[in-house]
Amino acid sequence: MRLYVAATILVVGAIFASRVAAQVQPTAPTGGDLAENAAGHGSTSIVYYDTYANGFWLTSNNRAPIGGIHNQGLGFEASYNIGNNWTIYGAIDYFNKKYDGPAPDCPTTAPPQCANQPPLPVQHPEAQFVDDGSYHGTWQDITLGISPRFDLGGYILTPSATATIPSHDYPIYGFAAPGQRLYQLLLGATLAHQFDFTNFYYKVGYGYAFSQHVYGIDTGYQRYDGELGWFVNEKFSMRGFVTGRSGFGINARGARVPAGFDPYHKAQAAQHDYRAWGFGADYGFAGRYLVSASVQRLFWGDTVDNFRYALEARLTRNF
Repeated sequence: MRLYVAATILVVGAIFASRVAAQVQPTAPTGGDLAENAAGHGSTSIVYYDTYANGFWLTSNNRAPIGGIHNQGLGFEASYNIGNNWTIYGAIDYFNKKYDGPAPDCPTTAPPQCANQPPLPVQHPEAQFVDDGSYHGTWQDITLGISPRFDLGGYILTPSATATIPSHDYPIYGFAAPGQRLYQLLLGATLAHQFDFTNFYYKVGYGYAFSQHVYGIDTGYQRYDGELGWFVNEKFSMRGFVTGRSGFGINARGARVPAGFDPYHKAQAAQHDYRAWGFGADYGFAGRYLVSASVQRLFWGDTVDNFRYALEARLTRNF
């Protein structure tokens, strides 16, 4: 019974973890880490996101005081086992984001009257709004993927392929951009194992994202994940995790920035490197339901928002 709960927790709790901001991409899914996935079964989930960033890491030891960025959102996810140990999955998010600070083209030491003025105009129809101190909400990206599962003598290997498709031409402008609006393909794998004769497990993951180029700049990235968890009982578990990303885009020091590059393209092409840690808990009830919660925080960043916290709460129904 504990193994089934473990699979539910890991599959639903980690498929699209950390999709809470433009700079934070989905993890590679687990696809059923510690138990079999019978054909014809699946799950649906609704997720609430809440994040706050204060400042921007120009380098790993130089943080710019650009102001605060608050983001709230809802995610809608579903997975279905098309065969024994073969899972397809999909999701879409709605984000509502606000920036409170100087406009992108105002210096941080500018007088107050500069704070919420529009930045310099750019020749892009996508620049439909500017940072005006208000919340701006929109549907973000659609994610679709497939994942098999292999039991290698108690070590569960789960390769995956996850495509990210912008839901529409949503605006990407200023510090409150809802996303990068890039087409991407994330190829990854996770390895999970429950220690013999214990209630503890671990999981490690790696992903490599192929992404469209922006003015010739590769916007792909590598993703790293690690998790250590404890099954307190058949319904309740706790976990700690670390996650990181290394991007191939431009950095805040201006290397490889084409002439005339504006904030619209910079938001897409920035490398967004980070390392974060966090913890979470999961509780199964009524046979088919699972409630999960997690919080994480950056401890290292380069050309990325300084995330003070990223909260996630999830309700899942299995069928």
